[in-house]
Amino acid sequence: MLPSIDDPTRSDAVGAQLDSEISSLQAQILALKSQRKLQVATILSSRHTKATLTRLRASQRPTPHSESQSVPTDTTPLLAAATAQRAHKQENLYRACAGITTFRVQDPDPNAVDGGKVLGIRIDVSSVGKFIKPYYIMLNKPWPGTELLRVHRHTVPASIPLAALAERYLPNGKGSVAMGEENPGGKKQDLRRFVRALRKEVVGYHNRTSVIKGLRREFKLDEKESKKGKSREKIITDISAADAEAKQVRIEWVDGRIGRVVVDEKGGVKQCVIIGEDGRDGETERRVVAGSMEGIGERMREGMY
Repeated sequence: MLPSIDDPTRSDAVGAQLDSEISSLQAQILALKSQRKLQVATILSSRHTKATLTRLRASQRPTPHSESQSVPTDTTPLLAAATAQRAHKQENLYRACAGITTFRVQDPDPNAVDGGKVLGIRIDVSSVGKFIKPYYIMLNKPWPGTELLRVHRHTVPASIPLAALAERYLPNGKGSVAMGEENPGGKKQDLRRFVRALRKEVVGYHNRTSVIKGLRREFKLDEKESKKGKSREKIITDISAADAEAKQVRIEWVDGRIGRVVVDEKGGVKQCVIIGEDGRDGETERRVVAGSMEGIGERMREGMY
């Protein structure tokens, strides 16, 4: 039996419970839809499914004297969906196995250096189970008589230290040596190490930002506050990146404590400082640095409840 709605405290508790149940049901619905979509994609991409649909389509073909030759059979949409799913699966396989691909581009500018020859590099990265928009780097050889490469154009975000990586692995100053040339005393360019280091930075950046987004969802920081006191459940008010590279994370508590977490390239927590009105919170700091960023939410909740 539900408590009387005349009591504001009990009414808020009932409202919070109903909101929690509704959120749980919505999450279950989304999970079931995602599972159904995955199962459909798996069935359509199967070879046995294609063979079965092909046999059904062959058995349903109209005779030459039939008037319904232009009418698609029942298997036509399924075959089209299966073909599209196999193409999508093959593309994902290529992108997963070859995260770095190269291609050639011809600059249409008649005054372009090196006859308009441009080397393109494509970097594919997945985040939260999905491939994001690829990044492109265009390289050319602007200096006549030398094979030195230079970054011509790129789509890499400013949060990635592209200039520093290019200066380290693709030096083009005095004494620089192009790949394949012999000069023991010069700084030799290394395109492979440059691309690998660049992709590592890109992958690390997206991993850190995805962890921050996951923590915000875990502590329900992006949800709208309910009118029935649901905001009282919040213990953390904000979790956000403190710098452009997302290597430092800022955490704010309801009681006024503010924390700064330093993350390394592999996603581990290097350092953590949490300061409140009574000084540093050593216990919570030890919980935060006890593992990687992925489990930081669970470790913080252990000290809250």
